[in-house]
Amino acid sequence: MKHFSRKLVAILVLIIWLSSLGTKYAKADFSNVITKSLSQNGYYKFPDGLLIQWGYASNSQDSYHKQSVYLPVSFASTPYSVVVTAKSGFQDYYAGRTVDAFYNSSFTVSANQENKEPFCWMAIGRWK
Repeated sequence: MKHFSRKLVAILVLIIWLSSLGTKYAKADFSNVITKSLSQNGYYKFPDGLLIQWGYASNSQDSYHKQSVYLPVSFASTPYSVVVTAKSGFQDYYAGRTVDAFYNSSFTVSANQENKEPFCWMAIGRWK
């Protein structure tokens, strides 16, 4: 009983130390993901450096039928992968959009004159 309080303190310190060991690593359910934004134009940053982004863009082509899309978070470098899908309510689909150029914080898409629909996009790459 003489050293009971010291033993109790040592046990509590050990429990706290062991419980904090797992916080440095990614949990299987990604509950400790560094940052995320689940908005319409959002992103998910994984602890290992993977970055997934998505968004919606309305039609705003310039005279060369090109449009810049600005990413919510910049990628560490290029290349990264982008998928673009037209969001059309029309029965006749004219032509898809093509990704022309990749930059760390944006990408450029092009389309023909008839393709005036808004589009959705998804990009996957590295943030670190």
